[in-house]
Amino acid sequence: MTDTDRLDQAPTVPLDDAVPPGATTSMPAQPPTPTAGEFYRDAWKRLPRDFGYMALTAVLLCTLYFAFPAAVLGGGFRDLFNPFVLLMFFIALFVARWLGQFERLRISWADPRPIRPVDWTPRWQQNWWARTGSAVANPHYWLYLLHAAVVYPLAALVTVGAGAVLIAGFFGPIVAGFTALRWGWQINEWLMLNSIDSNWAWILGALACAVSMAASVVLFPLWARGSVIAHYWIDFGLLGGFRAEVLEQRVAGLQASRAGAVTAEGQALRQIERDLHDGPQQRLVRLRMDLSAAERAFEKDPAAAKQLIGEASEHAKDALDELRALSRGFAPPILLDRGLVAALEALVARTPIPVGLEIRLPDGLELATEIQRNVYFTVSELLTNTTKHAGARAAGVYLGLVVDASLVWYLTVSVTDDGIGGASVQEGHGIEGLMGRMRALDGELTVSSPTGGPTEATARIPLGALNGVPTTR
Repeated sequence: MTDTDRLDQAPTVPLDDAVPPGATTSMPAQPPTPTAGEFYRDAWKRLPRDFGYMALTAVLLCTLYFAFPAAVLGGGFRDLFNPFVLLMFFIALFVARWLGQFERLRISWADPRPIRPVDWTPRWQQNWWARTGSAVANPHYWLYLLHAAVVYPLAALVTVGAGAVLIAGFFGPIVAGFTALRWGWQINEWLMLNSIDSNWAWILGALACAVSMAASVVLFPLWARGSVIAHYWIDFGLLGGFRAEVLEQRVAGLQASRAGAVTAEGQALRQIERDLHDGPQQRLVRLRMDLSAAERAFEKDPAAAKQLIGEASEHAKDALDELRALSRGFAPPILLDRGLVAALEALVARTPIPVGLEIRLPDGLELATEIQRNVYFTVSELLTNTTKHAGARAAGVYLGLVVDASLVWYLTVSVTDDGIGGASVQEGHGIEGLMGRMRALDGELTVSSPTGGPTEATARIPLGALNGVPTTR
């Protein structure tokens, strides 16, 4: 049986936690807005991680984010056209890129919400010098430089400073208490000299200290959570990719999906044509010849005619069996009548080797017909390859749902075996056709098959494609 933990390396939201019993789920574009109480409780839960992020931010502010802006902007702009200054600015672009990538890594640890990837493809591709020099033509380098040299140090100064005030508000009264214990009599003398009632002074001082400490404790998780959110949105705006780049990648992916769908369809049609020509068509031609010969020999040699008719009957039976086998390349009746799970159970039952089947789908799940059909044929083709080529003694099939960090639902299907491995993607062969099927659904198929095995093929299909929606009834 396949290990479901290896199906998806990205963080996922367990379905049982995301879907309360009896509720109807959908695929929201963003999580619902929490209430004030929920936000405050969540701030306490996140406090260790948020404080760790802000503590490292304070350290970086006093070291790296102090030295880098000083080095970049310390000389001002009066020597901007000095060759050495220009070279320093050029080097600073790459240093800023490294700092930005490090900050993206840090913020992803504190806040799991994704930030759009950046396209770092060099604008000029002629040679190494052109590729390196093209950094000045990439706006992301300049945005990263702006982030590292100006925006982030100022934002960190404000957020870290606010935290320092809260920490002082908590520990300041403690220091004041020790001071009062040590020099209380001198404080009383000073109050008496200034005609101040010492009793009220001490009461008001103690009350102020208690309020300061309580306010610091109450506000501390809100400061940590708010500071992380502020840094996240700064990083999202300056360190994330442009929406236009995402759309370009999406268009390129759709073009590849379309090409994959056309290729897969053409390969399927050619395979059906070959199967018809090599199988049922030859049987039917032989059947017609036998019937014609039996018709001619019917009056002259009834025994020979009877034998020919028997052979024709066998050819008809073989042609029918081959047509039934060929029809499995189309949607089988059980898939149309009873759904994907029942079709996979039947497929596993008739596989020559033992196959374990694990289904983790919510009750009442509705999947588009095209998704069901392509998943069925993908599993069927993979099990056929396992039986014919892998030399496996057993196999496993897993089918379930996962949700990534951006709340996109994926149908995940995995086929594993304990065979000899060595499966690879070759032009015109079955795995390439399966990849084309997945690309046509905006999904992907990955194959891990080291020499000696085991082999694992995993397909992921976003349910937003073709309106696959997880629901409960």
